[in-house]
Amino acid sequence: MRLRIVSLAAAFSWLSAFPSSADILTLKDGKKIEGTILSEDGDKYVIEVKVTATIRDERIIPRAEVLKVEKASAYEKAFVEIANFFPTPELLSIEGYEERIKKLKDFNTAHPDSPKRKDVESMVKSLEEEMALIQGGAIKLGEEIIASEEYEANAYHYDAFIAEKKIRDAVSRRDLLGALRGFDSYEMSFGATEGYPALVSLITQVLGAYNANITQSLASFDSRLATRNSGLIRMAANDREKSQRALETEQTQLKKRLEEELSAKMKWITPHAFLKQSLEEAKKQVATELTRLEKAEVGSDVPLTELYREAWMKLKDSIDDVAKQAILTDAKAKGMPEAYVEKLTKHARIGENLEEPTATEKPEA
Repeated sequence: MRLRIVSLAAAFSWLSAFPSSADILTLKDGKKIEGTILSEDGDKYVIEVKVTATIRDERIIPRAEVLKVEKASAYEKAFVEIANFFPTPELLSIEGYEERIKKLKDFNTAHPDSPKRKDVESMVKSLEEEMALIQGGAIKLGEEIIASEEYEANAYHYDAFIAEKKIRDAVSRRDLLGALRGFDSYEMSFGATEGYPALVSLITQVLGAYNANITQSLASFDSRLATRNSGLIRMAANDREKSQRALETEQTQLKKRLEEELSAKMKWITPHAFLKQSLEEAKKQVATELTRLEKAEVGSDVPLTELYREAWMKLKDSIDDVAKQAILTDAKAKGMPEAYVEKLTKHARIGENLEEPTATEKPEA
């Protein structure tokens, strides 16, 4: 059973109609400047404007050029941070829900007379209801809540889907190392899924891009080191000494991390632009992985997704312990990862009497 979140856009259409949270300066020539007024001393306004999503700039506007000033209220500015707390992103953690709920409640406490109070209360209620489902074992994918019963019956399928999605999301963010580490984990449990061949193709491309980055860093290593040293020489003596100490501390920490990762036999160590050994190790790891993937077998004769689902449904029926054990043994023999054999074993409840007591056996009230 799937519990769909219905009409989220309609339910919270008030978000799009929410007043601007920016201060607005209307100039005498008709232009409008939106941002946050930082100061308005003397004959000028200093206003911070958003250039891009991550870049802000300060502008100085002479008071004589300003026709009208419209200041956003305190609650409007505070609401900007919480306005998009619902609908929630998929796979949000319980901690994430709790953090959002707390900030919404804090907003209403700080702005008790805000005209958005009831809207915020509605958001809190929706978050608490959704969190309760997640706490009960449901998961959220896209705008859908997958009920706990359906998730448990198809855990192998959903977990494989989520793991693959996280890898693809890492690639889209250009987090190549994160994608490679994610694939390493994915492969151990889900190397027999339908999505594995396409993921191998993607990871091969990721390895090519990652290798190009490492190769470029190695090629420019000496020149970058020389440039950094040249910059140190041009510093004042006190500043140079502080910077050198900081760089030495960083090098010590980087070398320690590399030693720990190599000792732990990490498949993907953390390279650093100013630690040549880490770059060289990373390049070796890429070469090893490319060779391995060229020889890797993609696909499987045993559809573990279907095997898990069928085993779960069979174990749900009232069958004896011998039949249950046979199902578990078969799943393990066909390559079902241990974590999912454990899920099935817990579901089987071998050794428990699951039958309802007869009328004569029921205890008297």
